[in-house]
Amino acid sequence: MESQVEKEILIRYGELTLKGENKKDFIKQLRKNLEFYIKKDEIKMEYDRAFCKYSPSNLEALKYIFGISSYSVVYKTSINLEDIEILIKKIANESNFSSFAINARRHNKNYHMTSSQLNMHFGHYILSNFANKKVDLSNPDLIFYIEIRDKFSYIFTSYIEGLGGLPTSCSGRSLHLISGGIDSPVAANLLQKRGLHITFLNFITPPHTDKKTTDKINDIVSLLTKYQGEATLFQINYTKIMNYIGLVSNQKYKICLMRRSFYRIAQKIAQKYNIKAISNGENLAQVASQTLESIYTIQEVCSLPILRPLLSFDKNETIAIAKKIKTMDISIIKACETCELFAPKFPVTKPNRETARELENELSDLIKLENEILNEIEIIKFKI
Repeated sequence: MESQVEKEILIRYGELTLKGENKKDFIKQLRKNLEFYIKKDEIKMEYDRAFCKYSPSNLEALKYIFGISSYSVVYKTSINLEDIEILIKKIANESNFSSFAINARRHNKNYHMTSSQLNMHFGHYILSNFANKKVDLSNPDLIFYIEIRDKFSYIFTSYIEGLGGLPTSCSGRSLHLISGGIDSPVAANLLQKRGLHITFLNFITPPHTDKKTTDKINDIVSLLTKYQGEATLFQINYTKIMNYIGLVSNQKYKICLMRRSFYRIAQKIAQKYNIKAISNGENLAQVASQTLESIYTIQEVCSLPILRPLLSFDKNETIAIAKKIKTMDISIIKACETCELFAPKFPVTKPNRETARELENELSDLIKLENEILNEIEIIKFKI
């Protein structure tokens, strides 16, 4: 019997099946993402699903790939009833169950039995061979899923939930302002789920930010890279500019001016690398720089779209995702963050654009310094 049976992983596309004429492009990107983890010759893509060779490592890889609604470990055999029966008997012998249901689907419309007839046939087969088992269609211990396709049949007993969303990189790229906090890594992962390939930008201020701080960022980016296969981190030494902004006459505006500076620098990097959006982990009214007035004043300097996937999230919702994607334990490691070090005791919560512009005019060398550090960026590459 073993020679008749082959184990595979069946991958279901979910949302991708609704994409109309663009569907082939999404599936092409999904295949490319699968190939970061799984050998090319072990993957077979079809119109409504994909298959890959079964192995524990391949099964583990699917936990990190967006665009998959669910997947199952399946047994592949012929479409002959006898071969399917042998396989069902094998699964039943290896499973601990008292009640069962059959869920058979005849994708091959030329097959000699309908789906209903298949359900009845295999249900009778189990009852005939296992006297202590009973049918329970509402709450069975075990469901035998049987799919009859053109050349092969597939039998499995469970669905594993996938990440859903769209294949990462099918929606373009975003330059993401990443910090070592809880929010920005979660925001990056949510954008990956909607098909964006994330390039990361981090500002450091040595000697105030130390190796522990940069290690945190590297660990976070390394973890998020698992969801897209490869990533780039732009790391900028911002100490000189931070000290310069610290000379401004209205100290309450320091954080506001610093974040305006961040976005000017980010936009120039994004434009150089043809990245169409900037993103961050901002949450409306969470801190002084994230009030509506602050967002309005700060984003004035940037003409690119600024994506804020956490804008309306409760903090507990963000923490739940951080725990799920395993960034939480890294984020809560104590380190010296640039914004925390620079924040005045009483930052302005309702800044206005006119005042911000006037204060920047005081800092006549600000734009010059921003342009200078663009030539000193450290580029770090990550790959799974």
